[in-house]
Amino acid sequence: MKRYLRLVALLVVLTLSVGMLSSAIYILGDITRLDLDESPPTSTLGLAEAQGLGGSEQEAQIGFEQQKPQGPVLRIRFSTRNKYLRRYAAYNYSNGFWNKPTDMVATEYKGELIPQDPSWPDTYTKVQFQITPMVNLTGYILSAQNTNNITFSNSLNYYEEIQSFEATERYDDSYNVSYKLYEYSEAALRTSHAIGPPEALEVPRDLVSDLTLLAESIVEGELTDYGKLVAIREYLIENFELNQEFTPAPSMIDPIRWFLYNQKAGVGSHFNSAFIVLARCIGIPVRAVIGYKVNDKMEVQYVMPQQAYMWAETEFENLGWVTIDATPVNLVDSEFNVTMQPTVTNITGSDPIAIRGKQFNVWGTVQTLNGSAVKESQVEVMLKMNKTDLNETALIVGVGFVEDGLFNVTCDATTEIMVGDYNLIAHTLETPNYKESWSDPPLKVMAETVVKITGPRQVYQGRNITYRGSIIDPSDGSPVINASLRINYLDQELILTSDDYGKVSFLAMFPENGKTNMSLGMPEAMYFLGSATNMGITVIIPPPDANNIIALLFTFPYNIGMALTAAIGVGFYAANRSRRIQDEIVDEEPRARIEPKREYIGYEDGVPLEYRSYEEGVVKLFNRFYVSMQRIYPDIDDTMTPREFQYVLLDRLPMHADALLEDLVSSYEIAMYSNITLSQEDFKRTNATIELVIELMKNGKRD
Repeated sequence: MKRYLRLVALLVVLTLSVGMLSSAIYILGDITRLDLDESPPTSTLGLAEAQGLGGSEQEAQIGFEQQKPQGPVLRIRFSTRNKYLRRYAAYNYSNGFWNKPTDMVATEYKGELIPQDPSWPDTYTKVQFQITPMVNLTGYILSAQNTNNITFSNSLNYYEEIQSFEATERYDDSYNVSYKLYEYSEAALRTSHAIGPPEALEVPRDLVSDLTLLAESIVEGELTDYGKLVAIREYLIENFELNQEFTPAPSMIDPIRWFLYNQKAGVGSHFNSAFIVLARCIGIPVRAVIGYKVNDKMEVQYVMPQQAYMWAETEFENLGWVTIDATPVNLVDSEFNVTMQPTVTNITGSDPIAIRGKQFNVWGTVQTLNGSAVKESQVEVMLKMNKTDLNETALIVGVGFVEDGLFNVTCDATTEIMVGDYNLIAHTLETPNYKESWSDPPLKVMAETVVKITGPRQVYQGRNITYRGSIIDPSDGSPVINASLRINYLDQELILTSDDYGKVSFLAMFPENGKTNMSLGMPEAMYFLGSATNMGITVIIPPPDANNIIALLFTFPYNIGMALTAAIGVGFYAANRSRRIQDEIVDEEPRARIEPKREYIGYEDGVPLEYRSYEEGVVKLFNRFYVSMQRIYPDIDDTMTPREFQYVLLDRLPMHADALLEDLVSSYEIAMYSNITLSQEDFKRTNATIELVIELMKNGKRD
């Protein structure tokens, strides 16, 4: 009897399922295939962001100066009077890396004057300059040796042990640096002796023996600490090559040992690292300093990532810290020329247009009036719509060096720059030897475009279907408005204008079944490049009309009657068979009861829905449906309430779905916010409601 009841229950469920599916087919009428994998357009930025001052890095690797040229990091106004602008000092060396002390104590700095050691000389020059970041920066800010004051808009931490300032948050505001410039005679340095903390004498154990022998042989005959340091510097300058194309040390060999005994070529950090370790081997305390090497005489200059540098510092008693640079290029400084020569800047070529979000190149010459090449300067490239308008701020897009009278600057047309006609301005900065000059040819800034068609890829023959088109600027994802879009399908061409959201919509009808294509494109306009896309569409024959008895029997509501009749017949057959089986039953040993496997309801992509209560199950069903809708409609975001989500969907579904959506959202609210206990039937009803809504979605239009 129990088998009979279970069979009847199964038949009832089957009948109801057939009826619900048939009702859905009747309501839908026209079923089209939707693209359920749509995603919102993504933004692709072409801006090359400058590196080198980002983050609170804890170590510097030998050879770190070897990096590709990039955009400027900082802009310095006023002469620094010092080539070496510091970020931080490092004491600890291990296998190619210089590290700051780990136990440093930070004090909050609020712009007060920093006292100097009273034993240092009273004779000094006070120097001030201004630094303007070109990008958002963090970590140790650029300052100078013996800085005594910084005006900074954000909070700073000051580390007295390494004379460094650290920004606690990102910054892009200008700040002023004031420092004391001490100048010592060679006699004063030779009569003093080097002092310093114990960590400024540490040498890795595997380098001590042979490097000590080398250092002692280099300084043989020198009696003063300064004389020994000069001897080591001259040894490195005379016997080693400054070369960017050095071969890095193998992983099992220390880079200093590799530089001294094998490669004998490298960049500044190779020379100065070797200098520091050799000096320590003979008992002279020296530390490494990481920062940037700049032009100490220019009134305005840009600091590039490739100017990153490392040098050495030694503290002398009653004098203070003294900078020593052991690279060949710094042995002799060029003479200062007090006669400034006028220059002529000429842009000889550039990319024909600049594309928003991408890079473009500008090249040219800088010469004196007599035609000789300017040897060393910087060029800043700017965009300005009206070059004579003094109130318009020029947009700096690139900075480069002038070498032997030539410059070639890679510029960034960032997304902050609007499309339009500009003057491309090249400004050669003034140096102690050369005056500034300008060049300003025109340049057009344009934007790329991306067009897209949204709509069903499978349609019924002879039915009107709504398609939508969109056009965006891919550099930042912004819509292109008032664009003329051409839609072509079959033998028809439509020309529509995009709205304020960069969108168009239109009706299409396909009279014949088969495969066809639809294209959407925009020709190149004044400030926008053209683009195009196409979609393949399959046209199928719609379901037959109920014009004969067979078709009639398989349409709603007659198919429900057939299903019920079949179910009753199967039920009678099962009852008779069960009765016969009961008559033939023989006594059997009782068997252990096996619990049925757990039934999962609410599948998506083959993944079962796990829940501990029917309330939790209803909530998870709703959330899964919400995520599915986000994939289809990008304007549905995570901040919507269930009712806002309901109202967004109402405009995109037939009116038959209104009651279903109301029931779905109400079920969610009951499960989520009330104390009502839901049953399995409530859960199944919610699951069936979602399935019906998804089927109705495929119609894609409001009645």
